[in-house]
Amino acid sequence: MMDIKTVNDGQSRIQGSAQARGDAEAMKAAVSLLGRLRNDFGLGPEPPSDTRKVSPGLVLALLDEATEAALSALSTIVSDKKVSFGRLLVEIRDVRHRLHSSPSSSAVVGAADFAGAVRRLRGAETVAGLSRSVCAEAAAMTGLDRVLLSEVHSNAWTIVETQFERGAAPEIDSLATAPIEPDSPEGRAVQKRTAVLVLPDRQSPAANPINLASASYFGAGGYVVAPIAVSTGVIGLIHASRADDRNPSIAERDLLDAFAGSFGTLFERAMVSERLTKQKRLIVERLEQESREAEVLSNSEVALGKPRAAGAASFSPAALPSHCNAPGLEELTGREREVFQLLAAGKSNTEIADVLVISVFTVKSHVKKILRKLGAMNRSEAIYRYLEMAKSDASSGRTT
Repeated sequence: MMDIKTVNDGQSRIQGSAQARGDAEAMKAAVSLLGRLRNDFGLGPEPPSDTRKVSPGLVLALLDEATEAALSALSTIVSDKKVSFGRLLVEIRDVRHRLHSSPSSSAVVGAADFAGAVRRLRGAETVAGLSRSVCAEAAAMTGLDRVLLSEVHSNAWTIVETQFERGAAPEIDSLATAPIEPDSPEGRAVQKRTAVLVLPDRQSPAANPINLASASYFGAGGYVVAPIAVSTGVIGLIHASRADDRNPSIAERDLLDAFAGSFGTLFERAMVSERLTKQKRLIVERLEQESREAEVLSNSEVALGKPRAAGAASFSPAALPSHCNAPGLEELTGREREVFQLLAAGKSNTEIADVLVISVFTVKSHVKKILRKLGAMNRSEAIYRYLEMAKSDASSGRTT
C-alpha cells in the first residue's frame, strides 16, 4: 500500500513544477510585451535581456511602470494605431494578473536576497571594508552592472570605488571629482535624500539630462543615483547603470534607494564603532602611561631642595640626640637612627649603604621599619618629621 505522505510529496513536486513552468512562460510573455510597447510606441521601460537573472517581482514592477506610461500617453497615439495599442494594453493586463498570482512575485527582489546582501555588508565591520563591498553587492542586487561609489564633500562628489561587470572599466582619473550643481540629478538626490532616475531624452538629444561630464561612466541608457544618508546628512552617492545602454527602471531605482539607505545605516554604525575603539585604545594607552609614571615616582629617591652646584656644601641636618623622645623615635634602634639621619640629609639608598657599609637591601629594610615606626606614609613625610623633631629639640635646649 502506497504511503499517503509519499503521494502528497509527489503531488507537491508536480504542482511546484507546473507553477515554475507557468511563471517562466508568464515572464517570457511579459518581456515580449514590454519589448513590443517599447519598439512600436517608444513607451515604457527597457525589458530585461535575460529573465533568468530577474525575479517575477521585478518584471511585475516593470509591467506596472509600462502600464502607467501607456495610459499617460493614450491621447497621443495616432488613430490607426489605437486598436493595436489597446490590445497590447489588454495583453499586458492579463500577463500582469498571471504574475501577480505567483507566490514569488511578492517583491522586486526576494527578502532573503536583500537580507543576505545587507548581512554580508554588516560582516565587513569597518568603514574601509564596507566601501570595498558595496559596489559589488549593489550590482548583484539590482542587476545594474556599472556601479560607482563616491564621497560627497564641499558641494562635490569624488569617486572612491567602482564595479564593472562587463567590458573594460573606463578611466576614472578624468572625473575624480565633479561639482554638485543644484539642478543636477546629484543635486536633487542630495537635497531630497531620495534616488533619482536619469533617462535620456530620445526626442531632444540636445536637452539630454545625462549630457554631463559624467555620461561616459554611465553610457547612453541613463543611470540611477541614490544618496547615502546618515544622521549628519548625505555623505556619499551610489551611481548605477547598464553597460549595454538599456534604460534602468523605476523599480531598480527604488531598489537601489533602499539598498543605499541600508548601507548608510551600516556605514554610520561602523564609523561610530571605529571611533569608540580608537577612544578605548587611547584611554588604555593613557592609563598604562600613568601606571608607568606612578611606578617611577614610587621607586624614586626623594631629596629636599635644589640639586647642589659643584663645590657647594652638602645638606646635613642636625643629629638628634639620644635623649630626644619624640613619638615613634624611641622605638628606633641605633642603626635605624643612623639611617634616619642620612635619609633626612637626602641620601639615596645606595649612598646610605656606602656610608654605613651595608647592602642596599638592608637599607631598604631599615627604611621600611623607620616609616612604620614613625607612622609616615613615605620618605618625604619621614624627613619632615625628622626636621620637626630637630627643631623641637633645639627649642627645648634654648628654653632650658
